[in-house]
Amino acid sequence: MSAHHATHEADLAEIARDAGVSAWVHASRLDGPPGEVGLSPTEPVAIASVYKLPLALVWACLVDDGQLDPRQRICVRGEDRVAGPTGIAMLLDDVEMSQRDVVRLMLAVSDNAAGDAVLSLIGPGRVHRRLQDLGLPTTLVRHGSAEETSSIMRDTGADSWAAAQVALADPDRMIGTSQYDPAYASGGSAADLTAALRILWRRTGDPYALVRDAMAHQAWRHRIGSGFPHDDVSVHGKTGSLGSLRHEAAVVRFPDEHPVAVTVLTRAVRSERHQPRVDAAIGALARRAVSPLRLAAS
Repeated sequence: MSAHHATHEADLAEIARDAGVSAWVHASRLDGPPGEVGLSPTEPVAIASVYKLPLALVWACLVDDGQLDPRQRICVRGEDRVAGPTGIAMLLDDVEMSQRDVVRLMLAVSDNAAGDAVLSLIGPGRVHRRLQDLGLPTTLVRHGSAEETSSIMRDTGADSWAAAQVALADPDRMIGTSQYDPAYASGGSAADLTAALRILWRRTGDPYALVRDAMAHQAWRHRIGSGFPHDDVSVHGKTGSLGSLRHEAAVVRFPDEHPVAVTVLTRAVRSERHQPRVDAAIGALARRAVSPLRLAAS
């Protein structure tokens, strides 16, 4: 390990420790000379809704191969879908829209019902095989939000998703769930998730551009975006949240510089649903990881 790498790793560890989180971080320059920064970057972690990022990558690959039609209509039935706070998941009636619009909602507002619809369309087996073919060995989309919800309700003994969320967030009970464990939940390493971003940014074609554009429209900038509070810095990201897990994978680009992919995965000591200090720490970790990799584009 080089002295510079050890310094970067120590700085990242200090930020995480100060925020009361375990952190797994990886940043990699997407163009120009190779460069990377990391903190436990190859360790598998349960990734919560960040699973929608590799799922979107697989969808784009299948569209590019001609195996899926992005304009094909999908009906997401109200009686079948998992509830959620955004997008189709918060609606009451049947919704019909194109595959590509479902993917956009899945990414831009982390729509749980949209994610389940895309996963059902492709099938977990086909997703797994394509991720392995893409060279992402630790990334596994084990299931979508509906099965995740069922597992958490079972683990907490709750009779509704709302009650399960309350149980997970109770600091006096500190209830765990199998969905914190990558052996039972969708998982991946920080390094694999930045590798997925590298594939998305290097491939040409409309489906990859659509996924990148949807990530540019992500509704939240309170995590990685908080580390780059500048109007001229673009952040294309995908967050994930579940109990004590708070994550984001993103591509950050300063004007006239090479883009940098960065993934920050965290697990907090405390479990409350609102932890602005942890969200801010994700921005600080991303900024510390990206800063040494900034380089002017020639």
